[in-house]
Amino acid sequence: MLNKRNAYSFSVIILISLLSYFNTFQNSFHFDDHDYILNNEAFKEHLNYTFTIGSTLSNLRNRSVVLHSLYLNYSVGGFNVFGFHVVNLTVHTLTCLLIFILLKETLRNFHFSKNRFKSDTGINIPLLSSILFAVHPINTQAVTYISNRSTLLATFFYLLSFIFFIRSVRSISFSSAFSFIFLSAISLLMGFGSKTIIITFPALFIIFYLLFLSQKTSVIKKDLLNKLTSSIGFCIIASPLILALFSKQISYQRLSAINSKLLSPILGTLIMALDVTEDYISSFIYLLTEFKVIISYYLKIIFFPFNQNIDPDFLIAQALTDIPVLFSLFLIISLLIIGLYFYKKNPLITFGIFWFYITLLPTSSIIPLLDPVAEHRVYLPSIGIAMIISVFLNDFYKKKKTTGQATSLIFIIAPIVILSSLTIQRNFIWKDEVSLWSDAAEKSPLKPRPFNNLGEAYEKKADYQKAIHSLKKAISLAPDFDYAHNNLGTVYGKLNQFDLAIKEYLHVLKVNDQFTAAHYNLGKSYEMKEMFDDAVQEYLKAIEQQPDFYQAYFNLASIYSKSESYKEAISTYQKFLKYKPSYPAAHFELGKIYLKIENSDIAFKHFSKSLKLDRNYVPARIALGNIYFMRGSYDKAEESYQQVLTLDPDNFTTHNNLGLIYLQYKNKPSQAVYYFQKSLKINPSQPHAKSIMEKIKNILNN
Repeated sequence: MLNKRNAYSFSVIILISLLSYFNTFQNSFHFDDHDYILNNEAFKEHLNYTFTIGSTLSNLRNRSVVLHSLYLNYSVGGFNVFGFHVVNLTVHTLTCLLIFILLKETLRNFHFSKNRFKSDTGINIPLLSSILFAVHPINTQAVTYISNRSTLLATFFYLLSFIFFIRSVRSISFSSAFSFIFLSAISLLMGFGSKTIIITFPALFIIFYLLFLSQKTSVIKKDLLNKLTSSIGFCIIASPLILALFSKQISYQRLSAINSKLLSPILGTLIMALDVTEDYISSFIYLLTEFKVIISYYLKIIFFPFNQNIDPDFLIAQALTDIPVLFSLFLIISLLIIGLYFYKKNPLITFGIFWFYITLLPTSSIIPLLDPVAEHRVYLPSIGIAMIISVFLNDFYKKKKTTGQATSLIFIIAPIVILSSLTIQRNFIWKDEVSLWSDAAEKSPLKPRPFNNLGEAYEKKADYQKAIHSLKKAISLAPDFDYAHNNLGTVYGKLNQFDLAIKEYLHVLKVNDQFTAAHYNLGKSYEMKEMFDDAVQEYLKAIEQQPDFYQAYFNLASIYSKSESYKEAISTYQKFLKYKPSYPAAHFELGKIYLKIENSDIAFKHFSKSLKLDRNYVPARIALGNIYFMRGSYDKAEESYQQVLTLDPDNFTTHNNLGLIYLQYKNKPSQAVYYFQKSLKINPSQPHAKSIMEKIKNILNN
């Protein structure tokens, strides 16, 4: 039952969350959003999305929960960015409410020490923790960056599962306990379908049990031991299942070679840790680097939230003997010791410290990730820090309220206001890709990727000179940076400077011949220079490396058609349609080919299919009108041409065709004159202008 005090707290959390992110609703798509959302052909063609429990659970390792949520956004509002941000902020706000509920459950039902720590003797710790989490700027990357919805949803389901599990322990009846355990398990599965960071749940709940549930209280009944044993047993039983799914995701081929079902989760993770880094850094070096990341970036930004950066230029560790590594390791161990020190005095501090470290393990341990630092990875761990800060602020408030309650409240409110202001300021940086990557390039001036991404952002805005400047800066920092050379070639291509574009693509392929997009782009440049044989070779290489590269099939088929290799063209268009069956232009091009080889029946079918896919596709309507005209079905031809003019009133060729129908076959010369004159008015310099004028004179003279 939601009492008035809790309802007030909920209202405050919702209001503060909204105020802190009110300026995000029109922020543009960024970075991976283009691949996951804007260029997701399954969204556009409504393929592979069946919203059933079975389809969701069977594809959890591919983040099916996140993909379904993104698809729902698209199905309701298309690619309008507003709806995507609304959902992200809603999930963030709900997560803040769950933090409140989790801490409320903890503080309300369990005694914390011989001093019997209680939340109502000071400030509202659950409320303060939720607010601090809601407004902290380190969470902006998770909330504002739409593709990071995976982090938001995983955290939401993590907390939901935690709360359900606590409720199962506190339940009096077996049926109630079982129901909550079932809900907890479902939440875990949904969390796994969002992101694999939920694998830390069993370990963290065991810590929670040791701190809060192992003590006797008046709330716990006689059969507590059996219930807790069952609950902890469930955690232990569930963890291998989750780890198995996790291992299957990160190293499926390796695990398939392991016969032992019992050992595959453990061995799979170890294999991943030891082998995946051959082209990057070793697991040990990554671990040493993460020691530094935790202290000198994550904790620093949490307590001093300034100079945030989407792409920080963080120095990779060299050895255990490095002073920064040793210093960071010393601080990490010290914080863990402090956590143990507070075990009896205030276990919430202990729990907060272990929460932070345990939930960081999936991304800051021995499994190397491409980027050693990413602020969204602290979204779930920072909940532990919010708990700790709230406890200390509560102690400060209790000590000072007798001497100056107003002053002590200012010290509580001021950090919230400052953090919220910094969040709003950071959200403005996320306004669009230019503002975001300009900020990153300024803060990481020696790192090539921010300049490359800034160049891409300028290219999307058609600001080509700034794009060239940024991309050349990236290349000056990393001369063989293949992505920068490829993007620079794209800019030159849009400026019709194909020789320069070809030079860039050739450099890319010299560095990395497996760069499929560069083969495609090089083929496109050759095609624009009418070097068709070279273009065909590059398109074929792109298809060889990526068999579902449908754009390459389309361009290749177009070249075959131009060179009158109609058999190859038809075969290639059909392969294109295998991957993109709902593309009207492909059916239209096939129809044109069949007309050329004098098979008007099949051509008619493809033109009709094109219109079925897009009833407003003008070229197909014109083509159908022409076939009707050729067959002598002048009424149907007239109908098709009229529909064309409804969609494209300035189509002078269609005006001419209608004029011919009215003049030669319907004996309506006045209407013929109207359409001929309309055609000349639209395009007086058209190739048939003289012939049309002669027709008009003859009609008028007669």
